[in-house]
Amino acid sequence: MKNHFLLSGSVAVFCLFRVTAAVEHVLYVSPSAGTIRDGSSEHPFATPQEAQASLRTRLASGERVPWVVSLAEGEYPLTKPFTLVPEDSGTPGAPILWRGPVDGSAKFVGARELKGWRVRPDGRWEADVPIEQKHRFQVAVWFEQLYVNGCRAKRARYPNEGFLHAKGAKPTLLAGDTELMELFVNRDELAPLATCSSFAHLRLAHLVVHHKWSATRRPIRGYDAERGVVFTEGRSVTKWNTWDANSTYYIENAPFALDEPGEWMYDGVAKKVLYIPRPGETLENTRFQFPEPGLVNLLRIAGDPAKEVFVHDLVFENIVFAFSDSPRRLCFKGRKGLSDGEIGDDTSFGPSEWPGGQAAAHTSAAVLADGAHRIELRGCSIVYAGEYGVWFREGCVSNRIERCSIVHPGAGGIRIGTTAAPQGIGKGVRVIGLDNGRGTGWNVIDDCVIAHGGRIFAEGVGVWIGHSPFNSVTHCEIADFYYTGVSIGWVWGYAGSLAQGNTLAFCRIHDIGQCALSDMGGVYTLGTSYGTCVTNNVIYNVDSRSYGGWGLYPDEGSEGIVFENNLVYDTKDSSFHQHYGKDNILRNNILAFSREGQIALSRAEPHLSFTAERNIIYWANGPVFTKYQATLKETGRITWKDNFWWMQAGTPSFNSKTFAQWQEKGNDRNGLVADPLFIDVQKRDFRLRENSPVIKAGFRPFDPSKAGVRPHAPCL
Repeated sequence: MKNHFLLSGSVAVFCLFRVTAAVEHVLYVSPSAGTIRDGSSEHPFATPQEAQASLRTRLASGERVPWVVSLAEGEYPLTKPFTLVPEDSGTPGAPILWRGPVDGSAKFVGARELKGWRVRPDGRWEADVPIEQKHRFQVAVWFEQLYVNGCRAKRARYPNEGFLHAKGAKPTLLAGDTELMELFVNRDELAPLATCSSFAHLRLAHLVVHHKWSATRRPIRGYDAERGVVFTEGRSVTKWNTWDANSTYYIENAPFALDEPGEWMYDGVAKKVLYIPRPGETLENTRFQFPEPGLVNLLRIAGDPAKEVFVHDLVFENIVFAFSDSPRRLCFKGRKGLSDGEIGDDTSFGPSEWPGGQAAAHTSAAVLADGAHRIELRGCSIVYAGEYGVWFREGCVSNRIERCSIVHPGAGGIRIGTTAAPQGIGKGVRVIGLDNGRGTGWNVIDDCVIAHGGRIFAEGVGVWIGHSPFNSVTHCEIADFYYTGVSIGWVWGYAGSLAQGNTLAFCRIHDIGQCALSDMGGVYTLGTSYGTCVTNNVIYNVDSRSYGGWGLYPDEGSEGIVFENNLVYDTKDSSFHQHYGKDNILRNNILAFSREGQIALSRAEPHLSFTAERNIIYWANGPVFTKYQATLKETGRITWKDNFWWMQAGTPSFNSKTFAQWQEKGNDRNGLVADPLFIDVQKRDFRLRENSPVIKAGFRPFDPSKAGVRPHAPCL
């Protein structure tokens, strides 16, 4: 659970220089505006909402000129999403530009201040939980994130790093989809639970269980120290992703877990928030904020794709969107199971519940768009979102996210499309058009940093593309996630899919998995996906908890995908692993230093699974093929052509055969066992020397240094 900081500070903002041919008409906004406000530079509006209302009036009167809303430095607090609807649209060639200063000092903020801190005798700091009026009750405000000086603080956690290991689990269905789960653990790990002065503290803590490709978050209902059992209750987990002896867990927000500087705890019994200060922090130099309760979306693009009514031609430039809440899937209703006075009278008070479910964390986003055409985010930053950063959901076409940073999201970075396939789609359908205005496609993600995700929902993905065609993700840095880097497609098997013709190119994808979850890849694909290209990417440091830390991972039914000119190295499992699929091409890649086998196919099928052509496969020691049945038993249909193999430790073994013996069975007859002569493999410099034998034999060198965010001109 380490933080790998790619960026200095909590916000990274890229510069953008914009040249316009027409004269701009500008409305000015400043949080320090006075009482006279007309949108002029002398008398700016105080809020974006005031500018929006004025602009609507001007647009309705026919003033279709290049409008700019200029946001001055400062914070613009939100209590509900800043929502743009069709009447807020610009026109093709004359989009409306919402622009902040190039240094990213204009911020839409979805958080409240938490004040009134004081120092306790034990050195910890405490503040009273905020109280607000709801109907006839005064209730405590519940929150599960705290930002200290602009960064998400670590919630009290046991253990502080890593995980505890389960011994098994037993689910019992109670009613509907609700289940009681018994998690069997080592008895000595339960000793801290007995130190809680009130059992209500445990009811307000979270048990977080990592199982296969997702994580479940539930309050603790009880425990049996003698048997070594922790009890939880919540929505049932899926039968194919159950808790078991391979699961790991940790506990958050319990008193015994608050034990190191930088941690905080919501004490719902005493109605206090507790914090252990870091060295150098004082009450005077430390600012505390918590998310506006229930404010998941900060910016909302709200067209109506079902009616084919769209929001279009808007640009957001150099704006920071900071802090949003995570889902309020509440476990407690009123006083269920607790005594009067312990949690208050509000039905919304108490810890949230997350059932895990399918991979990719199907949550919402700080920037959520439906029915969006030609919307652009340029040079913006989205920081500390409670869920995803951006979601182009339904009816989103020809949008761009360019030179943006999405860092520290609670789940993943960007979502494109949905999991719902259009009606009538069937087996064998390759490419189909968009669905009555509701389809999403032709979007561009370019030159973005997407990093440090999964801190609340571990299964969040850097970039996720569902039922959506012809999107491109290029020149991005995607790093430090606990699950997959980029995921494309949402069909198991060979049913039809909209995820056709997508492009993933020139991205750096690294520090994926980090032993937190299993069954993931640097790049993951699913289902029929003809015309999809994964090319010129650099993928490294992919490490699963138990199985499946793959570099390139075409999963069930992946079909018609080209993987070409990628550099993949330092993965736990194979650099390339295909569960099962059809007619995929693995060509001219460098696949190096996988620790458990190099190339793998799990399921043999009667058709051609994939073609491996002109790849360099380079590893330290051990056999080429391990564990995965179709390659281990040589039962799958794979076309091996002109590949180059080299093992550092000596002569490689191909299923207990020499390379010549393996070739005699019809495999890779024009391939070579030859040292490719990399510049310096110990420093992971995979450039080829001029006298490399693989160049002479047909390998086409590519430049890995071109992957990742391009250099930009300095800010002026």
